[in-house]
Amino acid sequence: MKCPSCGAEITSGRVCEHCGASIDTKMLREQEILNKAGCPKCGSTNVTFTRENQGEVRGKNVKTVVHRTVGVCKDCGYTWTTDTPVQKKKTWLWVLGWIFIFPLPLTLILLKKKDMKPALKYGLIALAWVVYLLIGILGGGSSAADTSDAGEATPTTGKSYTLVGEELGQYGKKVTLNEDSDMPVDKYIYKLPAGKYIVTTTTDKAAQFSVVKDEVIIEDVESNYPENFQYVGDPYMLTAGDDDFNGHAKKSVIVTLGEDESFLLIGTDTFIFDEVIE
Repeated sequence: MKCPSCGAEITSGRVCEHCGASIDTKMLREQEILNKAGCPKCGSTNVTFTRENQGEVRGKNVKTVVHRTVGVCKDCGYTWTTDTPVQKKKTWLWVLGWIFIFPLPLTLILLKKKDMKPALKYGLIALAWVVYLLIGILGGGSSAADTSDAGEATPTTGKSYTLVGEELGQYGKKVTLNEDSDMPVDKYIYKLPAGKYIVTTTTDKAAQFSVVKDEVIIEDVESNYPENFQYVGDPYMLTAGDDDFNGHAKKSVIVTLGEDESFLLIGTDTFIFDEVIE
């Protein structure tokens, strides 16, 4: 803040210490804002201002002493002049830091705190980085479940089997459930060698299949339709089209088939089973 009378920098007070001119309330408010702005580098408000003599300017009949006000941050040691343009803080970088690498801005803030005990400060920093790494490991790791999308890995494949629903071929078998009832149901199961398979389909619609035990079970002896298959896990839904049916259909899945299990195909869709070599 410059004195309106002599042009000298004013540090504080209602009177210019150079010419004795009175300083109005508006100028004092500007000085208060300058003090509250804090350090341009670290943002700390623990700052002081001093005046430095920059020399003399001699006119024809007058001599003017030139001063400048220098700010000093007691926390980070940074010095600046009040007429130095203050670099705007890149707020967007801080926002991105908090979103994607939250321990980094937290570390910078804690390192600037001089009044915090070192043990507590570095303990919080270490804890933040440990939590961040755990989130990355647990959240970014691929699922070990067989229902994971096969596109996340590139396993080596061996023999390929193409199966069409309701077409028996070499591996198919037709099973009629509740044959003696008034509502028998034909099911088509396919016995492939036990192992792990990457399964895809050629249909643009939703194609469904399941893994079932080979033997038919009796669910309820008192029911009119007691016979059924014992399903292993949930049914699978695949598609070759762009519509994923609200996230239910996948382009491919990895499925493990046991020794006493078969694939049950729903409808007449075509499925490709690529054997995974482990």
